[in-house]
Amino acid sequence: MTEERRINSYPSVFALGHSAIADILDGDVLVEEKVDGSQFSFANFDGELVVRSKRKQMHPDAPESMFEAAVKTATDLFPLLREGVVYRAEYLSKPKHNTLAYDRVPVANLVLFDINPALEEYLSPEEKRAEAESLGLEVVPTFYEGCVESLEHLKVLLETQSFLGGTTVEGVVIKRYDRFTRDKKAMVGKFVSERFKEKHATDWKKSNPTRTDVIQRLIAELRTPARWEKAVQHLAEAGTLEGSPRDIGQLIKEIPEDVLKEEREYITEALFKYAWPQIRRGLTAGMPEWYKERLASQAFAVLD
Repeated sequence: MTEERRINSYPSVFALGHSAIADILDGDVLVEEKVDGSQFSFANFDGELVVRSKRKQMHPDAPESMFEAAVKTATDLFPLLREGVVYRAEYLSKPKHNTLAYDRVPVANLVLFDINPALEEYLSPEEKRAEAESLGLEVVPTFYEGCVESLEHLKVLLETQSFLGGTTVEGVVIKRYDRFTRDKKAMVGKFVSERFKEKHATDWKKSNPTRTDVIQRLIAELRTPARWEKAVQHLAEAGTLEGSPRDIGQLIKEIPEDVLKEEREYITEALFKYAWPQIRRGLTAGMPEWYKERLASQAFAVLD
């Protein structure tokens, strides 16, 4: 498949508070329901159907098995797809695709959450709804457009019933199409319900933590079933999950990679905050004696 026919990856979705999207809330944003599915993108490039999961491009004639229904929908819709436009959707093969048990799947197993007419260009919610209607697909609900004044505003939205029924929402996605991250992609954040958070709250108030204390607290924060579940989902989407104990080796590799990608700065900051006071003190160890000796040497130099 040629380079011109590749679909670019969607922006990374960082947890609200991550430094990569630190200023996402300093202007108007779009807040939408976060659907517990698998990311799926499709497009008509030069008269050919192109599809990809969150992680990789797939061949429409031989997709990963879990995406077969998604590719079928994209194939059926191909005559209606605008050429050169990338359609971004959440795919659910069944009501309980990952963790949440919804009452139903979206129409044709896909719900659109973004449409890119060009690289890093995005349709407005109204344009997106109109395009979805022309395809006979649903679009994720828009909860709010404008400036988010407080965290409480977002917390209230977490009590909203999902449009798919059966449960409250997993969380919300916050989008800022006019602000970009270092990798030149639109800022996209997420704010999720406590049961889906990938970090546990821990007590960092101990006045003199040891190195072991710091490391164990970080492990306790970052070692969560939500993160393990995310790793399982990634492997399933990649088509490498067997559903047997042989998967454990892949999971052991996947989980740290995910933590490194999403929490590197947080871990670095925590370790630096612990280590810097000790390093700072150590930098001047022995200096008073050295300086006194230097002064004494200068006194003898005057006598000479």
